[in-house]
Amino acid sequence: MMQKADLHIELMTEHTVSAVAAIAAACFSTPWSEGAYQRELTNPQAITFVALQKDTPVGFLNCGFLLDELTINALAVLPDYRRLGVASALLQALFEWMQGICSVCYLEVRESNLPARTLYESFGFQQNGYRARYYEDPPEPAILMIRSLEP
Repeated sequence: MMQKADLHIELMTEHTVSAVAAIAAACFSTPWSEGAYQRELTNPQAITFVALQKDTPVGFLNCGFLLDELTINALAVLPDYRRLGVASALLQALFEWMQGICSVCYLEVRESNLPARTLYESFGFQQNGYRARYYEDPPEPAILMIRSLEP
């Protein structure tokens, strides 16, 4: 069982970018390439947090921001580490980092992904839209969610 003390959140680096791509490949049906995550390292409007259990990357959160709007692009945790607080720790790190920078956060989530929707709701996200046929492989609608980042 993972202990909270074993979990560390840090920014993605050259050393963890391939692990982030591997986590995405393990968790998503249409993951971004390693090159796409590599480009995020130099994108001034993107940030990627990596969750490490001891020294092993087990999850990540990628987002982009423009003006005062933040968009979560991807949040993934390896199956063996789910329901242990990794995703919550990643979201908490993101919100602490973005405090005073962005005022609102957006995301899309598969309609069938009830664990993720429940997690986002526990962080104050609310449904604010719906996109039919948003996802591929398998085709599925997206639930659009929003959360204020104002204090």
